[in-house]
Amino acid sequence: MKSRYLILFCLLFSLNSLSFVAEDGNTPSAGLDQKIYSRNPEANALYIQGLEYLNKGNPQRGGSVLNGRKALKVFSEAVQKDPSFALAYLGQADALALSASFTSLGTVAPVKIYRQQEAAALKAVELDDKLPEAHASLADLYYEEEYSWSKAEKEYKRVIELKPDFPPAYTSYATFLASMGRFEEAEAQVKLAQAIDPKSFSANWVLMHIYYWEHKDDAALAQAMEALQKRNLIGTHYFIGSIYIHQGQFEKGIEEIKLSRFGDAESMAMLAYAYAKAGKKAEFEETLAQLKHHPAYDLAAYRLGAAYGVLGDKDRALSLIEKSYRLRSDFLALLKVDPTMDSLRQEPRFKQLMHKLNFD
Repeated sequence: MKSRYLILFCLLFSLNSLSFVAEDGNTPSAGLDQKIYSRNPEANALYIQGLEYLNKGNPQRGGSVLNGRKALKVFSEAVQKDPSFALAYLGQADALALSASFTSLGTVAPVKIYRQQEAAALKAVELDDKLPEAHASLADLYYEEEYSWSKAEKEYKRVIELKPDFPPAYTSYATFLASMGRFEEAEAQVKLAQAIDPKSFSANWVLMHIYYWEHKDDAALAQAMEALQKRNLIGTHYFIGSIYIHQGQFEKGIEEIKLSRFGDAESMAMLAYAYAKAGKKAEFEETLAQLKHHPAYDLAAYRLGAAYGVLGDKDRALSLIEKSYRLRSDFLALLKVDPTMDSLRQEPRFKQLMHKLNFD
């Protein structure tokens, strides 16, 4: 999640290079701390302008995803001015990632752009192999769109090697490990992040996910509440709602999910799932009718599949999840551990998809 991950969203699902959320609450600009700049003044100016657009691209902080498109245009112009400008290629990858991070607002489906994103990030690495953000971009792409676990892990480790004093480098790797079901290893990575910064928000954020995926709801809720005290992000409400629903506290869960909405299709689909779990058929149908008019309706297929699974319509549920796979949704990276998929795990088509994703 671009993330995206949860990265579905840049701030909701910390999975791409933009998901490295700094401890001061800001998303770091691509390569901003690197002592590498173009000697071409025009390229330099364009690069700085592109960063400004990127920093205004997060809808959860009052930005617009349209700024991601502007950033891509400007970074592309910077590359034309200086074809050896590694940071400008990284900027292109980040701008593309931003477009895919907020697909639930009706932006670009990952399947349409992830190869372009990979090409830009690979070019950045070719020009400067010691650029940690470029490796982070590749790691998230291999994890979220390509579902190539070994390649993703290699890149996450490379980020840590290059930036060992950066807590989100460890927590991003921890998220990957946990989604593979490697929970002890994931928790060990979070401890490394906490050793660097005991007040780290990202540690609480990722532990919230890990415990939720482990079905340790009370522990997940405790981490979520601590994260909320450190930083009031609407994405935290989304996960508090998810935890409450998993516990069977449906009314509380529904209220939390409503707090997490910012006009996106994903939180609306999660609300439909909550109504399905709560047995509120009329509310489910009403939410579904609204969702069908959303420009990102198709990109909410994963969560809607979970909702239909709860309702017992397994064929429709699995067709939606398979559609999500064709669109290269980053949610598929969570298929092994996501509690909302528990009603479908014994279905042959679900097992076939797990095999296709190399989870077995």
